[in-house]
Amino acid sequence: MKTVLFALPRGWDRRFVLRTGVLEPLLKAGIRPVILTPRATDPEFRAEFAHLDLENYEPHTPGNLEGTYRRVMNFLFAARFPGHTLETIAAAYVATKVPNPAKRAFYRGLGRAGRSFPGIFDALKRAEPLVPVDPRWKSLFEKWKPDAVITMPLFDYGDIPILKWAERYGVPKCAIVTSWDNISTKGAIAVRPDALVVWNDDMREEAERTHGYPADRVAVTGVPPFDHWADPPRTSREEFMKKYGLDPSRKMIGYFGAGNTILPNEHEVLEHVIEANEAGVFGQRLSIFVRLHPIDHREAWDRFRNRPGIVVELPRNSRRKDWDADRDDLDHLADTVRACDVSMNVGSTITIESCIADRPVINIGYDGNLKLQHARSVARVYERTHLKRIPECGIPVAYSREELIALTKGYLDDPGKDREARLRVRERLVGRVGGAAERTGRALASFVMNGPSGVTRFE
Repeated sequence: MKTVLFALPRGWDRRFVLRTGVLEPLLKAGIRPVILTPRATDPEFRAEFAHLDLENYEPHTPGNLEGTYRRVMNFLFAARFPGHTLETIAAAYVATKVPNPAKRAFYRGLGRAGRSFPGIFDALKRAEPLVPVDPRWKSLFEKWKPDAVITMPLFDYGDIPILKWAERYGVPKCAIVTSWDNISTKGAIAVRPDALVVWNDDMREEAERTHGYPADRVAVTGVPPFDHWADPPRTSREEFMKKYGLDPSRKMIGYFGAGNTILPNEHEVLEHVIEANEAGVFGQRLSIFVRLHPIDHREAWDRFRNRPGIVVELPRNSRRKDWDADRDDLDHLADTVRACDVSMNVGSTITIESCIADRPVINIGYDGNLKLQHARSVARVYERTHLKRIPECGIPVAYSREELIALTKGYLDDPGKDREARLRVRERLVGRVGGAAERTGRALASFVMNGPSGVTRFE
């Protein structure tokens, strides 16, 4: 029996693998998955996954020196791609997150040096073996003697020790890229896996163009957490509305929060929608359902609670730094999206899910009541490689209060408007809806059984 170590430090990782059926093809192939997770000692979690081998695992956090090294590497890597999302994010980071003038000058100089001398990145990359490796994970390899390692948070450094120990023991490494933005926005890969599993062809092409992965090392399998969209709705719209004390005969706007990092004052955007609704701009008074970002616990939203016709909901199982969603959470999110006549969000996968459900959706591209410089404005996110696909497919971005209200009214009057655009998003970014967990599992099983190039031989 072959054994594979699965590093699943975050709620999104556990949702992607454990609650979608990804492991079933591996188990059928006689492969033993060992789950590495911070929740391994949680009694509730252990009871839920008692049929699996669990090991406690705390993701790696770089210290000051290592963190500086990795930031330098990311800046040098981004400089190799002038005009790419990586470079624009690096420039925005310096402009908005580095208050010290000397540090700003350092990073800007670093960018210029990286553009003029691309080989600097390669030279510093050779120093990677000098970065100390956490010795705690050596015992995992001695205990389980794995035939493969599969990781998830490829770009946030959490799995660096596992990947490095795998290299030392000669164990093949595969990464599941769980989010649609990671390949094009998160910088250099610190320790390179032998193969990748991604959502769609755009991500595969970006992995080849930016990170140099050959086509036979990148499997396109779809999005396992979207598989449930292939199932019939769990709850009717009427039942959903009555559950929250809303009138099923009224149309409903869904506002899906982005969180403080992306749009700090987004409650002002919601206020614009509420004011238009109360002024009768949309005709009949609408219900408004506000679903907060899972890690957004800000008190700013409290002003909207207990107002007639408005529901403010924080997703279940959400924590301030994570969202450990189970199947009920995903089904409830689908019920929420389906119940909306129009939804709006900032650069979220909610846009994709709205398109799967064929619900009109608007992306928000302005900063509430503020007039910010472009480097600080939420509008900048729609220039990123992955998010460009949304307007390219024909989904609108509202760059002002007036545009948001006009687009909302237009969709309420004509729900079929932009249906072809929604279909393009579904086809380009998701592909086949349903079966992605099985395809992902088969790709991983083939990787374990046949080596790195086997990851694409799963059909």
